[in-house]
Amino acid sequence: MSPKQKPRIDFYKLSSQNRASVNRFCCQLAHKVFKMGNPVFVRTKDPAESRLMDDLMWTYSDNSFLPHAILDDSADNDAPVIIGHKAMQSSAFLLINLSDEVPEQIENFERVAEIINEAPRTLQLGRKRFSAYKQADYPLHYHEITS
Repeated sequence: MSPKQKPRIDFYKLSSQNRASVNRFCCQLAHKVFKMGNPVFVRTKDPAESRLMDDLMWTYSDNSFLPHAILDDSADNDAPVIIGHKAMQSSAFLLINLSDEVPEQIENFERVAEIINEAPRTLQLGRKRFSAYKQADYPLHYHEITS
């Protein structure tokens, strides 16, 4: 990515109100990007959600493995998928934002994925982030995910 190019922002709207569907879609998206040979950072709200995503990445699929680590697990910070609730200092191809705010240091990423669903609070916060990205003139893309 050139220094002046802003990352592409993709909003994925799921047709459920269930937070578990957001987390499962996060794993599926991270796995797809990993299989393409690109590193992923999953930005969570807090340490508890980081641990939840860590557990889910071990169990979400019976027939595949998603190599990952929690940020600051010193031995595994070079894993292809990193999970953390704080900003990641190094760069990666994709940032999957599960937090409620526009993440810091998005210029370190080529793409940012925002996963939302139809839960009222999630929609409201997603719209707020969408507006912030739009005001900052990021390239925005929107995808309706039905399943």
